[in-house]
Amino acid sequence: MIQRVCVCLLTAMIAVVCWWWFDRPVPVTESWDGPLQSVSFAPYRGHQDPIDQDVPPPEQVEADLKSLVGHVQAVRTYGTTRGLEVVPKFAQALGLKVTMGAWLTSDHTPVGAAANDAEIAGLIDAANRYPDTVTRVIVGNEVLLRNDLPPEKLIAYIQRVKAAVKQPVSYADVWVFFLKHPDVAQALDVITIHVLPFWEDEPVSIEGAEEHMIHAVEAIRAAFPGKPILIGETGWPSMGRDRGAAVVNTINEARYVRAVPDIAKRHDLDYNIVEAFDQPWKASLENTVGANWGILDAGRTPKFAMSGPVTEVADWPRRAGVAIVAGLAVMLWFGRGLRGLNDTVVLALLCQGLAWLAVTTGFHISAVSYQWSAQAWAIVRVGAPVVLAFGIVARAAALLKKTQSKGDRWHGEALTVGFALYAMVWTALLVVDGRYRDIPEIDFAVPCVGVAVLAIIRAVVSGSGDLSFIGLFPSSLKALADGRRRPLLIMLALGLMIAAVLSPVSEAVALAQGQDFARDHPTWADRWPLLLNAMLANREMLIWAIMQLIMAMPFIAAIASMPRLRR
Repeated sequence: MIQRVCVCLLTAMIAVVCWWWFDRPVPVTESWDGPLQSVSFAPYRGHQDPIDQDVPPPEQVEADLKSLVGHVQAVRTYGTTRGLEVVPKFAQALGLKVTMGAWLTSDHTPVGAAANDAEIAGLIDAANRYPDTVTRVIVGNEVLLRNDLPPEKLIAYIQRVKAAVKQPVSYADVWVFFLKHPDVAQALDVITIHVLPFWEDEPVSIEGAEEHMIHAVEAIRAAFPGKPILIGETGWPSMGRDRGAAVVNTINEARYVRAVPDIAKRHDLDYNIVEAFDQPWKASLENTVGANWGILDAGRTPKFAMSGPVTEVADWPRRAGVAIVAGLAVMLWFGRGLRGLNDTVVLALLCQGLAWLAVTTGFHISAVSYQWSAQAWAIVRVGAPVVLAFGIVARAAALLKKTQSKGDRWHGEALTVGFALYAMVWTALLVVDGRYRDIPEIDFAVPCVGVAVLAIIRAVVSGSGDLSFIGLFPSSLKALADGRRRPLLIMLALGLMIAAVLSPVSEAVALAQGQDFARDHPTWADRWPLLLNAMLANREMLIWAIMQLIMAMPFIAAIASMPRLRR
């Protein structure tokens, strides 16, 4: 007992050091002293969703604007209805300027036409009622990108607003669309371009972001000399999937947001950062990455300061506390009866490692699922790794004790097979539609690492070097040994290996589906190097592919271990 307690305390201390090391503050050289010029403002919280007309009350809008005072000079809105009609009133009282936008959609139906008319009327009213606060107006946002309106109809809306207000009138879209539709640009007083290195058809890394921004601005300046330019959206996401070499994390967001004001100052640019707050409602449209562009999180807490080091996981002490306590409790329970020091250390380290992975999985899923406690799927995503972790520890303890106790009461075999099927389905979805879909390496950390370690423990204890799925969990012994599950094992092994290959291929597929990829690279000689680079540039996707290969190994070894295949 004393030995077990001492080992538990030692491994807990090791875990504390590891948690601190991996979550220590990272130096970021970029910094900015002063308020940002402007940020995109959407005051929706939690379940609130403008698409479903679940809009914030005026007092919430006022509170959100107050939270930005001193940090920004102005805000940009994307609509004049759905709770945003009160923004100019509160902004005026708080000394903030407003770039007011009207949200335009397809007007092919009476509902769409009426919605557009209401937005335009609201825009005109706000501009005329608050002329000192509303400094610019934007008629439509990415209408051409979404193909909601033809250019001539969009221009008609623009001209309608220009005739009714005194402020400069603009339209906002991804920068290349003004090069495609110069007639729209010519109709504007100000050209509002979106420059988002992460979302480019050919994603740009954080290191190349400044060069890309200046390239976009210079291309517009050359095409429309003398026209004022506003960078209406620029920013970097803090959570979600990577795209190519564009790595998503809080550190890169801090680097980018801090750098933009200095870039703008050096190149005489007006800019607007997207966005003020994380927007959970956008997850239904763009998954995790679409919901996490705020400089403040959904709870209105700043993600980082504008100078100094940045911590990727700010609440890591809380996560570490939960994981370490859980690891200790599991070790004290399943470690009963262990006598050898080496066996005790191995099991204690396994408990702390799996607790780390399971807790990280849980916190991550709670962060990306939004209202996750009410969603059965999120609960399954958290619960399955936790249950499997118990099964792995139970089986590891039985192997180390050389007992016949069944660690499979936690359904380890069924869960491992379930995770394998889940991985194959998710990879297929990445190939079919992977632009926004998360790369699920965190969800699969427990089954990938846990089952691999368990297989190694079994091989070492048995002395046979057998890493196969046979015997990992007791209930699999008889059925696997007589070959009754050979077709399932073959399907799982092949499926995981194919999925591992297809995972990086999905990056090339996403790149090739870009609107302008074929036009910009007309020959296959030009395309192949880019497609190959897309497959290799995304480190997160490569990790996911390797994880699937690791998950396939026990099934492959099980097939090789079957008596009928040895004959």
